[in-house]
Amino acid sequence: MRLEHALILNRYFHGLFDARDLTELKQPLNVQEGRAADGQSYFYGALLGRAQDAALRDKLAEYDARVMSYEARLAKARGQFAFKYFQYLGLLYTEIFLDRLTTEPVAFLADLNAFLQRQKRAEPTLHEFSDFEASDLRRLAFFMATGSGKTLLLHVNLWQVFLYLRHGRHPEALVKRADKRREFDSILLITPNEGLSEQHLKELRLSGVDAVLLVSEC
Repeated sequence: MRLEHALILNRYFHGLFDARDLTELKQPLNVQEGRAADGQSYFYGALLGRAQDAALRDKLAEYDARVMSYEARLAKARGQFAFKYFQYLGLLYTEIFLDRLTTEPVAFLADLNAFLQRQKRAEPTLHEFSDFEASDLRRLAFFMATGSGKTLLLHVNLWQVFLYLRHGRHPEALVKRADKRREFDSILLITPNEGLSEQHLKELRLSGVDAVLLVSEC
């Protein structure tokens, strides 16, 4: 089985838009990049009719507007810029994930496990997958090709986490602190060598993200 077909969370989010995988969304999202005259992205118009859930349709414009605000933020800091369809989808899925996690974590967990059970019934090869637990949802990974813009999406992911950490009803779903503060003590970006650390530091600063090198004295 290919890795992307074994990623249950990946399947779940594609399924929200009546797709089994990314290839089924590529053609519908073959539209102009950027913002339309109404302020929404062109991708929003392509996805709205595919949204399977009424609650998602109601919130899709809000999610889209937020992703467009991040696009504008990057463009202001770095020059002309527009998200490709797969970058947009990654950020849109992250918006949905973080919103549900910090708004209704119990219901979100139940929805994911119900989806997993349906997948198991359809594909015996998935029977080894255990149910999601609340602690699993504090981790989120992106599976993206080389040169697909992971660095810039990383910067946006930071802004997304900060927003939902500040405004979510359940910030403890992201960070559990005895003092109840809605923040992390630190965020570490680990690279394999000093050169990449310097490169990431430069890129973070270009996007307007405060960062410093962490130097370990042995």
